[in-house]
Amino acid sequence: EDRFKEDALRLMRAIRLACQLGFEIEPKTERAIVKMAGGIKFISGERIRDELVEILESDQSYEGIMMLHELKLLQYIIPELERGVGVEQSRHHIYTVFKHSVLSLKHTPNKKWQVRLASLLHDIAKPQTKKTDKGYATFYNHHLVGAKLAAKIMSRLKFSKADTDKVVKYVKDAQ
Repeated sequence: EDRFKEDALRLMRAIRLACQLGFEIEPKTERAIVKMAGGIKFISGERIRDELVEILESDQSYEGIMMLHELKLLQYIIPELERGVGVEQSRHHIYTVFKHSVLSLKHTPNKKWQVRLASLLHDIAKPQTKKTDKGYATFYNHHLVGAKLAAKIMSRLKFSKADTDKVVKYVKDAQ
């Protein structure tokens, strides 16, 4: 806890290193991360962005996002993604919006972090566009709303305009 108090980015860095090196985080350290998770709010978007990109570039990007979620950091980093937890879909989807999003990341063969981030965010607007029509969930225009949300997320995390434009285009085209 003392080390996390010195620099709350270490909360995220622990997860990034676990992803890159294939390590497990020791249980006491995990509990400390959960306890101190709110401290990440005080870290600059640029520093969070850099750790997020390294997680996305790792061979365990899915596990990294899941650790961010389970250790209560994701709610501060990409709260829009957390809104998909428990949001059911219907017809063609057997998973909640959140689970579908992280599984999309897991099964993205492309190693480029921009493609992986777009895969993770491609249904980011489903929770706010969900309607029910004849007993089925619909998400009309979620790709358009999602593109705007992706731009907002990337702006908050201080991504470059070129990277933002690329990810937003991928999200918009993923209807």
